[in-house]
Amino acid sequence: MKGHFRKRNPKGDSWTVWFDLPSPDGKRHQKSFTVKGTRKDAEREFARRMHELEHGTYVVDRNTTLAEYLNQWLASIAHDVSARTLAGYRSHIEFHVIPLIGHVNLGELRPAHVDAAKQSWLGGERKDHKAGKLSAHTVKHIFSTLFTALNKAKRQRIISVNPCEAVDPPKYERREMGSLDPARAAEFLAKLERTEIGTAIVTMTGTGLRRGELLALRWADVDLESGTLSVNRAIEHVGHEVRFKEPKTKQSRRTISLPPFVLERLRRHRIQQAEKLLQLGVRQGGQTLLFERANEPYNPATFGSIFARAVAQAGMGKIRLHDLRHSFASMLLGAGVDLKTVSTALGHSSVSTTADIYAHVTPAMLQSAADQLDSALGGAIRKHAGGKEA
Repeated sequence: MKGHFRKRNPKGDSWTVWFDLPSPDGKRHQKSFTVKGTRKDAEREFARRMHELEHGTYVVDRNTTLAEYLNQWLASIAHDVSARTLAGYRSHIEFHVIPLIGHVNLGELRPAHVDAAKQSWLGGERKDHKAGKLSAHTVKHIFSTLFTALNKAKRQRIISVNPCEAVDPPKYERREMGSLDPARAAEFLAKLERTEIGTAIVTMTGTGLRRGELLALRWADVDLESGTLSVNRAIEHVGHEVRFKEPKTKQSRRTISLPPFVLERLRRHRIQQAEKLLQLGVRQGGQTLLFERANEPYNPATFGSIFARAVAQAGMGKIRLHDLRHSFASMLLGAGVDLKTVSTALGHSSVSTTADIYAHVTPAMLQSAADQLDSALGGAIRKHAGGKEA
């Protein structure tokens, strides 16, 4: 990155340096600073700031515009989040935040600015070249991105208060979770039995894996002897590239016990896959993906489209791919498996996350617990009372 150096006086003992900040929108965003001393002093200070900018430690001042700060924030977190998450943040900032309040100085940003932007986003036209209006769910994500970015400015003492804290986050109704009961799940799996993704769907239903985790599985991650499967990575689609990444959270890296119906299906699948790959001149090994197309990883979006077509052909109504994960959890909870065990199997960051998502299932669990307690303690109480009457 180059800087433009300009003398501030004829003596040449004071210099102003202009440089460009990273920009997600392709537009030029410049920043300047002044150094007292020689040009070499100015060049040293410029080099120091460029090093900070490159490593994400450059601290802006309160007179920096929100747009300039957000561009620097994106550069600073580039190596800390997944490419897909970074792309989402960049989209929120470039298309929705900067056009409305990017011109406001960071030190002058007030809750009123954020609230006005939120109201504009709600029901407003999309600015990211997609059709339709922004949903309340999308607005909540945009608001969350801005909140997260300004929290860093607060921690760095650039601002004393995060203005988002004084603004009510957008409200939206959580989409009703879909799930299959055991009978309907069995019917569904039977109808998808002979499709190209049949085994993958059986595995997802029997393990509760996320789509990205499922499609990143290698045979080295599966132990057919002990009947376990380890989640060590995931796959994502960013732009035109399919790439592997670390699991979503620390808890997402986990080992799952495979139910016999999944284990049996995977054993058959391994033999069938080995025969198919040999026809392509490829030997199956530990690094071979469980679920691939012509020895190439599935694009997650392509896999989703194949699933949607298979569901339509099955004629079983609307079933989303993520509903299989929900079905896994709901069936476990319904069978009396404790919440902590289910949370661990799902790879959730906390038990509270599982409890929030599956609140509709827990009443049945509580009733079951009450019935079991009554069977144990209630029976003893009634027996004791009966003895007294005698």
